[in-house]
Parts: sequence; C-alpha cells; structure tokens
Amino acid sequence: MTIGTRAAMQGPRLATVRRLQVACWALAIVCVWSARGPALEARGRAVKLQVSAGTPLRVALDHRIRIARVGQAVAGTLIEPIYAYDRVVFPAGTKVLGRISALRGPGKAARIRAIVGGDFTPTHTAVLQFDTLVPPDGRPQPVRTRVGPGTARLTFAVAGANHATGVVARARRLAADQLSTTLATIRQPGRFSRLVHAFVESLPYHPQYLEAGTVYVAELLQPIDLGVSAPTPLAPAGTALPPEGVLTAYLSTAIDSAASVRGTPVAAVLTQPLFSSAHQLIFPVGTTLHGEVTFSKPAARFHRNGQLRFLFESVERPAEASTAPLLAAPSAVATGQAAHVTLDEEGGAHVASSKTRFVAPALAFMVARAAGDNDRIRGSATGAYRPNVFGRALGGAIGWSLLGVGLSQLSRPLAAGLGWIGLARTLYGTVLGKGRDISFPAETLIQVHLSAGPQPVR
Repeated sequence: MTIGTRAAMQGPRLATVRRLQVACWALAIVCVWSARGPALEARGRAVKLQVSAGTPLRVALDHRIRIARVGQAVAGTLIEPIYAYDRVVFPAGTKVLGRISALRGPGKAARIRAIVGGDFTPTHTAVLQFDTLVPPDGRPQPVRTRVGPGTARLTFAVAGANHATGVVARARRLAADQLSTTLATIRQPGRFSRLVHAFVESLPYHPQYLEAGTVYVAELLQPIDLGVSAPTPLAPAGTALPPEGVLTAYLSTAIDSAASVRGTPVAAVLTQPLFSSAHQLIFPVGTTLHGEVTFSKPAARFHRNGQLRFLFESVERPAEASTAPLLAAPSAVATGQAAHVTLDEEGGAHVASSKTRFVAPALAFMVARAAGDNDRIRGSATGAYRPNVFGRALGGAIGWSLLGVGLSQLSRPLAAGLGWIGLARTLYGTVLGKGRDISFPAETLIQVHLSAGPQPVR
C-alpha cells in the first residue's frame, strides 16, 4: 500500500474524530452554562428571584362593572410595584386579569338593615379571582390568588401631613404621593357621576356595580419563580440607616383598638428594599419588622372613637434567626377615604370626627317638625290648610329613603312618623351611639419612617 493510498484512507477517520471532539466540547460548554445559575447561587454570588407566596398584590379596577354573573371578566391595574429580593419584577401599572368567581348572598342581619333603610335589592357580594399578570413587555404570567374585599376610594393617611415641614416631612409626603400616582391614572367617577350613582343606589331596587378605582388585595397562593441573578452588593456592618428613610411594608398581623391591648405584638413585611446612600442593599424584600402596640383605647358610647398607637423596635432579615434593634413609627397607612383615619407624629391613629356632626341632628329635628306641619292657604277666608309636600318628602327621605318620599305623601301622621324615625336614627348615629374603632387588617399597606439619629446595620 502506497503512502498516498494510506493518507487517503486516514483522511475520513481524522475528520470523524475531529467532529466528535467538537461535539464533546460543545456538550461540556452547555453543561457548564446550565449549571452556572445554581452554582453561583450556592456560592452566594447570585440570588433566586422569587415573589413569595403570601405576597399581597394591590389591584385597582380599571372600569365600573355591573355585576351580572359568575365567571364575568374583570380587569385591573397594579398600584404598587412587586419586588423580588432587591429589584422590581412587575412594575406599577401592570395589568391584571381575572373574573368573578362567586356571588355570596347577604346574611339575615345585613338584609334586615338594608330593608329598614329602604333597600329591597337582594345584595350580593362579588368574590373576585385574579389569575394573570400582563406586564408592559406583554408576556403574561399566570398566578393563583385569594382576593379579599375591596376598598373604595383608597387614600393614604400621612402623619403630620397638614403642618409638618422639613426634609423628613417631605420624604413622607413624597413616598405617599408615589404610591398614589398609579391609582390617580385610573379614571374614577367624578362628582356628578357619584351623585347619579348615589341616586340609583337609593332606589328600592337597583343594579349592583363594582366601582372603578376600587382596590382589592390579592394574596399570592403560589410563588412566582423568575430565575436567578447577581444581587446588589450588601451594605457592610456598621452602615448607618438613612435618617429620612421610609420603609414600605404590609402588616402581617391584624390590629384593632377594640381587641389589641398594650403590648400586643405587631409584625410587618417589607415590600420594597432599602438601600444606603451608596446604593448598597440594607434590607431586601421580605425583611420583617417587629414591634408592639404601645397604646390602645376602644370606642365608647356618645360617639367616642377608638385610638391606637404602635411602634417597631427590631428587624429580622430573611433567612436570619437573629434580630437587630430598629426604632421606627408608621408615617402613612392606606385606608378608605370614608374611614377618616388620621396619624400623629408618634405613630398614633384615630378617627377624625367633624364638629359639624352636631348640625345633622338639628337639621333632622327641623325636617321632622316640617313633615308633620301643613301649609296655610294664603287668602283663604276659612283658614284652610294644604299638605306640606316638600316637608313631607324630606321627612320621608330621612326616615325610609326614596321609598319614604312616596309614602310620606299619603298622610300627615305617616310623614311625621317617618320624620321622627329619621331624627332618632340621625341622633343615635352622630351623638348617642358608639364611636368607630381603629382597625388595620392583615395586609394593610403602611409606610414606616426611621427615627432620627444613627441606627447602624448589624
């Protein structure tokens, strides 16, 4: 066999060997890259981006929806960004899709109260279910949630909002305004629309609606895994906390002025990370604040409202068994506008009662008297009288809503009776009855302001 023939036979074999070598190297590279994420995570150079189960999603309805049936589609918008460890993974403004999963009928007590108020509509409570997040990039993310009751016209009670000045006060106000920005973009009903809606709802029979801008808290039932990534550098031990720092968190324990006595433990979980001035991570998402109720006073008769004060005294980072001291007080609380909750500089919450509430019983008394009066016919020689139509209508309205307006025209005694019933109800509700307790359920959104003075990280 000549040398040329032997070389010709070895050529295909060498080519095959080289192809096998290339394939082996490619396979090795793929294996290394596939194991890179877990390996980095194991060595502490990467973190797992995960939105934990139990994280509350705050969703505001985009449009007014007439309740029609189970399975009816609903759509909303995230008013608060969702963080994983140290970064935003779903920004505020992310669309949320869902449906009405159930319609629950009212209890007997609620039904009786509605009938007494002139409302004969069989009111149902709509139970919502949100199952899809649609971020701005358009990639849907399926989720499983449990949705609580909605809050109409959500607002943020800010400590010292009316008179506080300085850098700290501006920081508190700015943080609350940032949380309200997305909610403000949702078109909520104006004053005229609200008047029309109130008139419709005062009818004895009327349709039911879910109002635009109503905020629902959807608790995640399963975590959302988003891979791993390199974390933000941690702040070294001894780093001072920013004196004007504001922590955003949600209460993981419910507190109430009627049941939470002094010393009752309070816990809150951070929904946004805290960074140092050098942009080093101090507290990641999931850090727990521990504190207690420092003052509690339940509501009492004669419209004396409850009072509640609580502070946070320690902090616990995720995956750490020990806690570090931290002194902070709530500076803002998300609550319904109708609750009239106000905060003071020391973290105390109470219900603001307007002094004009004493005007309502006086007006109701005048209406009750007018409902039983007749108008004298001018120019009548015999002193004849005619029914006081307007006075009767007002008496019937405060006694039994729009239904009372019609019934009050049937007879003078009936109109007078409805007027005095309305007076008794107004007097009890504004003067004689029990005041309102302060109640912050679990998952209430709060902002916590760090106290003045150096608080080093440990």
